[in-house]
Amino acid sequence: MTVQIDGTGIGEIVEIASLVGTIVAVLALCLIVYLMVRPPRHVREARRAARGARTRIEAEPVEAEDVRRIVDRMDARLEVLERALADQVDRPAIGRRGHDEGQSILTPVEDDRDSGRTK
Repeated sequence: MTVQIDGTGIGEIVEIASLVGTIVAVLALCLIVYLMVRPPRHVREARRAARGARTRIEAEPVEAEDVRRIVDRMDARLEVLERALADQVDRPAIGRRGHDEGQSILTPVEDDRDSGRTK
């Protein structure tokens, strides 16, 4: 039995081998990185034991109270912001006061108005 391989066949074999080699190398690199960054066994076991022994809210009631206080402050600030925005909507915009619809915003204002500049 004879096997004949021409240049095209060798090219396909090299291409498949490089693809498989790349996949294996990436998987090996991912395994190495995972092993390097995972916490040690005693830390993982301590976390697992802490999770099983108590719930988060029971373990940290002081933090839960702090979160409630922060949420209350955020609600109060939101109410102030809503009132400020409502005032802005009720008042006309500063640049639009005294201008007609056909008049541009860039037209000069009256001469008797104080611009705040010193001569």
